[in-house]
Amino acid sequence: MTKKVAKLQRASLRDPVKVEVSGKYSTVDKLSQYYLFIPAKLKDHYLAYLLHQLSGSTIVFTHTRLQASRVALLLRALGFSAVPLHGQMAQNKRIAALNKFRARDRGILVATDVASRGLDIPHVDNVLNFDLSSNVKDYVHRVGRTARAGRPGKSVTFVTQYDVMLYMEVERAIGKKLPLYEVNRDEVVRLGDQVSEAQRIAKMELQDLMKGRQAKKRRGGADDDGDDGEDAAEADEAADFDSGDGAAGRKKIFAKRPNKQQQQQGKGNKRRKR
Repeated sequence: MTKKVAKLQRASLRDPVKVEVSGKYSTVDKLSQYYLFIPAKLKDHYLAYLLHQLSGSTIVFTHTRLQASRVALLLRALGFSAVPLHGQMAQNKRIAALNKFRARDRGILVATDVASRGLDIPHVDNVLNFDLSSNVKDYVHRVGRTARAGRPGKSVTFVTQYDVMLYMEVERAIGKKLPLYEVNRDEVVRLGDQVSEAQRIAKMELQDLMKGRQAKKRRGGADDDGDDGEDAAEADEAADFDSGDGAAGRKKIFAKRPNKQQQQQGKGNKRRKR
C-alpha cells in the first residue's frame, strides 16, 4: 500500500481493517496429497496399479487431448470404466461424458485441464496427475477437484525423471513437502503383461479412430459441428466407445491377418479366374 493510498484510507474510512493475502498457493486441509516417483516408461503400469487400489471416483489428468484418448482406451482394455474429456470434444460429447461420470456410470474420467476448473463435478474421491501440471496454478486447480465441501480427498502426482525440477517448484509454491505414496512394486511388475497387451490394443484402436477421421475429412471435410481439430474425432468417438469388455473391437484387433504367402496365393487365384 502506497503512502497516498494510506492517507486516503485514514481520511475516508472509519476504523479501517487491513487484510493481507498470502501469495502462496494453498490447498484444503481435507486433501491428502502424495507423489510417486517412477520411470516414465512405466507410467501406464503404475496407473493400472493405483486404480486397482483406490476406491471411489477418480479423475486422471493428462497434458494433451491425444493422451486423454489413449489413456481412456488403455483403461477400457484393462477392464476399467473410463471416459475421456477435453476441450476439443463437441459440446454434446462433453456433456454426455460428464453426465456419465456424475451418475457413476463411468468411475474414471480421463481429462485435460478443461476439467480442472469451472466444472461442477461433485463427489470426486481421487485425483491422479498422470502428467504433471505445467505450472503451479494448474496443479492447485486439478487437486481442487477433490476434497470439496468438507469431504476428504486424495491426490497422487506422477513424477518421472523428466519432471523433478517442475515438481520441486510445485512443492515450493504450496509450501509443503508431499509424502511418497507407498506401492507394492512386485504387484506393479506382475501387471506387466496385461498392461503391455492393453497398450497394444489402445494403440491400434486409436490408429483406427484417426484413420476414420482422415477418411471423413476426405469425404466431406470437417464434421457437422465445425470441429476440425487434428485429433478431436478420436476422442469424440472414444467417448462413444463401449466401456464394457469391448468384445467387438477386440475381435477386429485380434483377427488373423493374411501372411505374404496367403496374399500371393490370393493374387494367383485372381489371375487364373481371368
